[in-house]
Amino acid sequence: MSASLLIEVLEELVNSHAKLYEVAKNKTEIIKKGDIESLQQVMKDEQAQIMSIQKLEAARMEVCRKIVKTVHNPTISDCLELLQPADAKRAGEIADKLRSIISELKDANTLNQQLLRQSMQFVNVSLSLLKPTKQSLNYGKPVNGNTVQTDSIGKISSSLLNMKA
Repeated sequence: MSASLLIEVLEELVNSHAKLYEVAKNKTEIIKKGDIESLQQVMKDEQAQIMSIQKLEAARMEVCRKIVKTVHNPTISDCLELLQPADAKRAGEIADKLRSIISELKDANTLNQQLLRQSMQFVNVSLSLLKPTKQSLNYGKPVNGNTVQTDSIGKISSSLLNMKA
């Protein structure tokens, strides 16, 4: 009975992680497009999947505790040692699928994190280009030899043209 429950919960975990992986791939495309509204919706979907996975993980822990009563937080490996060989083989195969999908999900999330970081860097560079500077990059009348006098928005306060006009 416990073996079949463990296998069922592991299969549900694999399915939920696969759905979360699909959400992560969708999120990657949305980040590339820069669609903020769609990104917000995808993040809501992602949060719902995460909550579902948390519930399934709690169920898995409960089933594992029923199988392995001597360990406080038993792992799937702990359970496999106590199951019948056929059940252990099936649960092991599903656990391997789960490890694989979690690894793919981790890679997708790392990519999304890098894309978001690059997007933020781009936004920061764009904002810094729009921000006025105190130094002038134009030619002007030198004051005290080497410097050019500018006002608060980067314009030369007295240019050669203004003086002769």
